Amino acid sequence: MRPAVERDALVVAMTLVPHFYSRNKSFALFEDPEVRRARRRAGVLRGIVRQLTGAQGQVEGLAVVHGAAGAHAGAGEAFEIRYRVPGLRIERRASVTQPELACVRYLAGKAGVSGLHATDEDRAWIDGALRRLASGLRLAEIEAGQVH
Repeated sequence: MRPAVERDALVVAMTLVPHFYSRNKSFALFEDPEVRRARRRAGVLRGIVRQLTGAQGQVEGLAVVHGAAGAHAGAGEAFEIRYRVPGLRIERRASVTQPELACVRYLAGKAGVSGLHATDEDRAWIDGALRRLASGLRLAEIEAGQVH
């Protein structure tokens, strides 16, 4: 019997480290619908960061709105990221949870996006999610070389 998948933790891990889980080595894991949803969501978040870096054209009107309606199920409060990419003729609105926003801020800040950087609270959300994900692993045994 497999333990329940911690979707928000998986989204955080898969957003920050896209190849965190190898599909070839963890094929059974990727059959889980929650893992597939987490992987898709991580791709959406990385796509937002890619657009915010200007890779697809200059970004205008960047705003993060607290308490946005319509965010999908997840931990924390709902937020909406809004911006325009005039070169692509798009205006994007993305509903995100607190951990997802933390990931976007972290990656955008690392990429040099002005106006977005991870706060201490964002880092706490990320750290907490990664700890929850690792809680099922027997890290002490792995480090001691007792698990093969």
